[in-house]
Amino acid sequence: MRLSTPGPRVILITILLDAMGFGLVAPVLPHLVAELDGRGPAAASASFGLIQAAYAGAMFLCAPLVGRLSDRFGRRPVLLLALCGAAVDHVVAALAGSVGLLLVARFIAGAFGASAAAASAYVADVTTAEDRGKAFAFAGAAFAIGFVSGPAVGGLLGDLGPRVPFLAAAGLTALNLLYALFVLPESLPATKRKPLDRTALNPLAGLATWWRSRLMGGLLAAIFLYMLAQSALQATWVLYMNLRLGWGPGDVGASLGVLGVMAILAQVLLAPRLIGRLGPRGALLTALVFTALFCLALAMVTTGWQVYAALVLVPFAMVAGPAAQALVSAGAGGGEQGLLQGTISSVTGLAAFFGPALGATTFSHFAGEGALYPLPGAAFVLAAFLCLLALGAAARATRQA
Repeated sequence: MRLSTPGPRVILITILLDAMGFGLVAPVLPHLVAELDGRGPAAASASFGLIQAAYAGAMFLCAPLVGRLSDRFGRRPVLLLALCGAAVDHVVAALAGSVGLLLVARFIAGAFGASAAAASAYVADVTTAEDRGKAFAFAGAAFAIGFVSGPAVGGLLGDLGPRVPFLAAAGLTALNLLYALFVLPESLPATKRKPLDRTALNPLAGLATWWRSRLMGGLLAAIFLYMLAQSALQATWVLYMNLRLGWGPGDVGASLGVLGVMAILAQVLLAPRLIGRLGPRGALLTALVFTALFCLALAMVTTGWQVYAALVLVPFAMVAGPAAQALVSAGAGGGEQGLLQGTISSVTGLAAFFGPALGATTFSHFAGEGALYPLPGAAFVLAAFLCLLALGAAARATRQA
């Protein structure tokens, strides 16, 4: 992936700005929900969970369609339309006067967020199979930088009011749109585009198409299990650190900041080298082992320094994403990358839909008062088990790859 050429450089900047816009609203969304709900913490928590589920559900439903549209009309028009819709959606969310309207806005945000499929397909279009793992690592780094810096800025803007970050996100997305409009070239030649068929509106059609292949089906299963583990871990991080270590917002924020920096370093420095040395298959299997070890280490911490010691494993764990993307994208032609990346986004959205509930339920069952077998780190043990299942699925699927 040559960053000296305009296409790769522009798509990475687009991914970074898009992730930053998403991250801007993350710290204040619970506060805006509570302000609009007005029925107390319990009701606001339920409303927030519903809104999060709506976002993930929209991504699951829309990602395959967005991918197919990019296969038919090209990546550029789909990305531009998604950025335009996201900018308008942020304004609607900022002006929302009820939880219902905010719910609709976040559902629409999830639908336009499915454009990540088109962005990933763009990366696959402009790279060779040999360089694809490194390219997805750079794309992951761009996303991580935006996702880490976004909440930091959003938290500061949130002091001015929970609606201000949404307006800032709208402005940033509008700038991203203008940048892409004038600079982003098309990556998919007209000769490689594929017509739409009747299955384009069916979110399960793409999954069914790839599931028939042992390689693709196994890798998609591994991605789902890995993302399910990640979602469960993320959903219980704050609760677990508060219960186990007595950490407040400052301590939790510091740990997440270090985790974010580790993730960026992994994508920029470690992933390209590890994938180049071990190949995508070896890098993926190694990363899944390290992810399971990381989850188990967190489940056993008793002091703060142990958390930071466990974070040393994160760079190796974060290689899983680009390695899996490289393996999966190698199994599709140029005119199918949109459908494939849409299916991956759909699977990721499905994991994001079920993962938080799975993690929170496990944590509540084993960490709550009166638990028959008290184990505060049970959700992290579960995440480790899911990673081992993902390891088995990936190893079996790629045995002949």
